[in-house]
Amino acid sequence: MLTSRLFLICASIVSFCIETSQATCNVTHVGDTENLLLRGTILTSNGALCDSHVLVESGKITYVGSGHDLGCMLGQKNVTVVDCIGSVISPGFINTHEHIGYSTITPLKDIGERTNQRHDWRVGARNFTRRPAPVNGSEYDATKWGELRHIFSGTTSIVGGEMVPGLARNLDFASGLEDGLFAPTATFDVFPLNDASGIQRLGNCDYGAAAITQDEAGRLYRYLAHVGEGVDAVAENEFQCLSNSTFDVTPLTDGGGLSTDIIAPNLALIHASSLTNEDFDLVAARGAMVVWSPRSNVFLYGKTLNVTYLLDAGITVALGTDWLPSGSATMGREAVCGRDVTQKDYDIGIAPQDIWEMMTINAAKVAGFEHQLGSLDVGKLADIVVFSGDVQQGDAFAQAVYAPSDNLQLVLRGGKILVAGEGLDILATEGCEAVLWGSVTKSICVTDAVNSTFAEFEAVLGGVYPAILPGIPDGEPTCVSTR
Repeated sequence: MLTSRLFLICASIVSFCIETSQATCNVTHVGDTENLLLRGTILTSNGALCDSHVLVESGKITYVGSGHDLGCMLGQKNVTVVDCIGSVISPGFINTHEHIGYSTITPLKDIGERTNQRHDWRVGARNFTRRPAPVNGSEYDATKWGELRHIFSGTTSIVGGEMVPGLARNLDFASGLEDGLFAPTATFDVFPLNDASGIQRLGNCDYGAAAITQDEAGRLYRYLAHVGEGVDAVAENEFQCLSNSTFDVTPLTDGGGLSTDIIAPNLALIHASSLTNEDFDLVAARGAMVVWSPRSNVFLYGKTLNVTYLLDAGITVALGTDWLPSGSATMGREAVCGRDVTQKDYDIGIAPQDIWEMMTINAAKVAGFEHQLGSLDVGKLADIVVFSGDVQQGDAFAQAVYAPSDNLQLVLRGGKILVAGEGLDILATEGCEAVLWGSVTKSICVTDAVNSTFAEFEAVLGGVYPAILPGIPDGEPTCVSTR
């Protein structure tokens, strides 16, 4: 039996790059499902590695390469071999900007109104229409549902302000990091200027009394803060108050009112859509980062920033969906929006690999977990997604980042199988169930985390926005700029 098993494994790894139209993965040898050998096109920052292999053992990546030196290394290890020769193998996507508690809400209707700063639509400031988005049901269930939607589209880690255990990694909660990750965590701040009541300022920093200070921000491991969301000078004023300690030196009597300077390598600016090129030059010089959410920018404010300026300046940019009411339901749809709006508005194409990096290694850097997540390197955690298709027919990175969820073949978080496509149901063990995924059936393994089957949980929620989505989700907010 041992000789036969080793022969099968060696036969799987000694091969060449072949043109194929294979649309799914296949298990070619069944062994220990905690030890997986994946074969396909591996996506790395150095390019796509055709017909290569990733070995996963006990939740970590222990080998990445052509496989020619792998046979002897395997020895008597009882690995399961998964042949995905027509597919791309990527690190799991990392969404560094979500408000996950709103995940059961139907996206906002487009009333044709574009605002200038977030309080315009949040509270109806400056005679704009207030756009409330009340949580549908419990926030806990909505968070659970949102994490499922992201897992079902290839996202394995989230910064989302809320969390439930056992599904996606929650990089802003120590209790939500899941297997193999440990604190410190990222800090997610929606109102760094303590302006949740709708305070808008121009030329001064008279926001809330508990606005973030330089000392407070400097003590944080990673600080992901909403800054400059909007398109006008009122929105950009927030950046002035957080980047120039001499901009406002007159305190308010009840506290606050002073500008500060928090622009540092531990900072990621979420949105930053009102910043000028000069502002971004400062961000680049200080080594700070940016989280880009183009769909929500376009839907709420009529346009988004020119991300290519940031990339050319050397700024680390991550992609984030923002939230379901005005953003993208999945990272893949956010990637499509980023590609399309940059081409249309700025007449510049973004390479699929650049967008892929925004969804993987750049996002890991933003959240502070680049040494454990974000790339398929030996020693990192096995957060892995596989998308089907023929890599010979186009760009391998595009095949991953623009893929509809139908193309998702495999999702691993720390080596644990969360989704297995057709032909991989043999990998689905206890706690898994078959679900209809468009026109095909896939296995999902989330029963333990959900505390019920997916079907039962879906029935309890009763008609909320779906977790398994078609190529273009219903009611998706526009990504066509109007400014």
